[in-house]
Amino acid sequence: TLYQFSDSLESRGVGGTRPALPPHRDGFTPQQIDLGRYLFFDPLLSGEGTMSCASCHHPELGLSDGRVRSLGPHGEDVGRAAPTLWNVAFLKTFFWDARAHSLEEQMLGPLYSAREMGNTPERLQQSLAGNASYARLFREAFPRDREAPTLAQAYTALAAFQSTLISLNS
Repeated sequence: TLYQFSDSLESRGVGGTRPALPPHRDGFTPQQIDLGRYLFFDPLLSGEGTMSCASCHHPELGLSDGRVRSLGPHGEDVGRAAPTLWNVAFLKTFFWDARAHSLEEQMLGPLYSAREMGNTPERLQQSLAGNASYARLFREAFPRDREAPTLAQAYTALAAFQSTLISLNS
């Protein structure tokens, strides 16, 4: 119908397939988003190199895993379900108890939990610094920083990618 393709009424998010979006994280460069996408699907982020973020946030399962409780690196129950990542750019708090206030803060939980991805900051830093492809991608994503990739940059890149996961139909 014509309504489905109308502009949003006073940019208030009503009116068809082109509604205005609520305030959300934005301002990342395409290179940061691409780097975050590579990191999201790379098992290099896990301690044993066997799991990626996408291991529990499958694109084909609505960026979740379709399980009541997610499984860790050895098939053990991690004690919680992987939430969908659709529209996380609109969230202000994360985890069931709202203890994280940014995507960057939230991702520290699964990355460094022994029950989930089982990595350590030191090991992750070494893995990123020792990867020639990532060295180039980090330089492209963060051209002002010529040092080795940093954890803060990795967190920013992952947040950049996740901030693009917007669905008006979710």
